[in-house]
Amino acid sequence: MSETNVSVNAELRTVAEKITEHELEAAGRSEVLLDVDDLSVTLFTEDGELPAIRSLSFVMRTGETLAVVGESGCGKSMTALSIMGLLPQPPAKIVGGSIRLEGTDLAQLSRDEMRAYRGSKIGMIFQEPMTSLNPVMRAGRQIREGILVHNPQMDKKEADERALEMIRLVGIPAPEKVFRSYPHELSGGMRQRVMIAMALACQPSLLICDEPTTALDVTIQAQILQLIDRMRAELGTAVMLITHDMGVVSEMADWVAVMYAGHLVEYTTASELFTNPKHPYSIGLINSIPSMDDVVDKLFAIPGNVPMLDELPHGCPFHPRCPYARDVCRQECPSVAALDGDENHTVACWMFDQTKWGE
Repeated sequence: MSETNVSVNAELRTVAEKITEHELEAAGRSEVLLDVDDLSVTLFTEDGELPAIRSLSFVMRTGETLAVVGESGCGKSMTALSIMGLLPQPPAKIVGGSIRLEGTDLAQLSRDEMRAYRGSKIGMIFQEPMTSLNPVMRAGRQIREGILVHNPQMDKKEADERALEMIRLVGIPAPEKVFRSYPHELSGGMRQRVMIAMALACQPSLLICDEPTTALDVTIQAQILQLIDRMRAELGTAVMLITHDMGVVSEMADWVAVMYAGHLVEYTTASELFTNPKHPYSIGLINSIPSMDDVVDKLFAIPGNVPMLDELPHGCPFHPRCPYARDVCRQECPSVAALDGDENHTVACWMFDQTKWGE
């Protein structure tokens, strides 16, 4: 490595440390909104029990953005559905742990009890708005319906005014026209804005965004992400952002949870992850981001694929794809542990257990 690169990396690391210190100070002033502790979800199928999520733990604070990243099949959407109480039952079932929202364990609530939380306390934006909106109901009425469910004392005229206000809030031009439009009459970006308006209509304290820009073109993607971040800043809503796009993570996230095959493998602040990633999978994800500075003949890719739930390897689930794997990785699954005693940076990898790694 050249002296110039070393100098640049050192400067980036210094800046990242200052950003991380600021983020941690802000986190210390914020209240914990969501506390997911040791969550485990299993799919009970004809072929046996398949572990979809194993011992997942993280916290979210008021007004912060947590990005949940990983390849398809890593358990990101299953985590979101667990929090929303929308797991397909059967075959999915929460078999352990808790999901505490403002002190209430959502995992212990019945389906009827969860309805009081969905929309009012937790909102969700799905990947494809066309399949999430009712095709035979006008956009304004769909927003109004959610408002009336959680505010039964409100009359329809007042609910209509509130729905129109939400349409204006998310930056839709000609809001009165969109209010009267059916989903098929709107563009993809407009439909996604309607979804955001629906999700925020009752001002939930937590907004879950499950790859909200997947079906949109690049220009509209940027607008939607800016809108979500503006809503977070103005309304104080905590945002869980599920995404594949590490560029989006670097721009929007305060904290990052890296998942692999249903396991949490690394959890830390965004600035720390991008300048000091520790888990080999996290390093692989970041190295997969094309660089504007380096000219390469071939982009980096992590070899292999995420294993199917019925084919999970023994030991660490990432070891078949890991360039550093040793015998201990093939024999035992590592637990998430603080890195050098830092509870704000946790990793599940045997490399940071000197007793096991040195054997």
